[in-house]
Amino acid sequence: MYSLRHRAFTLIELLVVIAIIAILIGLLLPAVQKVREAAARSTCQNKMKQMALAMHSAHDVKNQFPSGQEVVNLTGSCPAQSDPWTDARMPWSVAMLPYIEQGSLFSQFNPNTSFATNREQGSGAANYAIQSKPLSMFQCPSDPRMPGTNSSNYIAVAGGGSPTASGCVSTNYAEFIVYGNGVFFVNSKTRITDITDGTTNTYMLAESKYMVLDTWSGGQNKQGFWSAGVYLRADWRYFCNLTAAVEPINKPCCGIADYTPTTLRQSEAPVGRTFGSFHTGGCNVAMADGSIRFLPNSLDINIHRQVGAASDGLPAGGAP
Repeated sequence: MYSLRHRAFTLIELLVVIAIIAILIGLLLPAVQKVREAAARSTCQNKMKQMALAMHSAHDVKNQFPSGQEVVNLTGSCPAQSDPWTDARMPWSVAMLPYIEQGSLFSQFNPNTSFATNREQGSGAANYAIQSKPLSMFQCPSDPRMPGTNSSNYIAVAGGGSPTASGCVSTNYAEFIVYGNGVFFVNSKTRITDITDGTTNTYMLAESKYMVLDTWSGGQNKQGFWSAGVYLRADWRYFCNLTAAVEPINKPCCGIADYTPTTLRQSEAPVGRTFGSFHTGGCNVAMADGSIRFLPNSLDINIHRQVGAASDGLPAGGAP
């Protein structure tokens, strides 16, 4: 006769097992995060691709791309609205909805009346209730701040160039510059034949992480959203759905530090002159030919600015 003896783990053995498991988790976690980000980046690129194709579909129907921002009652050689609260009309992001299978949503907007320019203009804006709704099509999954908001990671490119050499500058705040030498700008009617630099050498859409943060004079009610109109006065020139190739990739202007993933808002960060994303090392962009490219943070600033313009005879250095 003999008896079975049950041997249990000693405390030291248990601690060793726990330590091994912790090491394995530590080794696997970066790989899992890398795979997850690769999937998010691919989804982001696919969304931009659909938007770029939608722009070309709109061009096929109307023989021109949608306007970057439609505005009525403009005055002066440098565009200014007679009444910034009522003169804003349909942005490109609404005009393209029928071409991304969002025709029912498009039909809810009234293109012949004012569009809210930011969250401050909630009362009295005929389209504001629809503008306030989130639309995941405009949100990149790499940006952890986006779910539940009506902000956007995708912005049309109005042009590019040096901040001192191009565009219309506001008199009160020189960081706000309105460009008009790209594919999409205020009341633009760009045709493919107008892009004389070549569609492979010209930006169409850029990825941005700055719209949700752009508060210009403080307060979340100043932030824009995916379907916002434009606010243009001589002293303030503010918009959210148009940007330009002015600053280096992922580098805001004016001495403002870049944002952390948990930051919901910062003040005075002009979204209209910066590209950026939460992807490692750069951001996505859609070229005017519909192709999607990844722009590295190290992209030469002169080439970057030249590719923002549609017909300047450049870039001498070639497309990125």
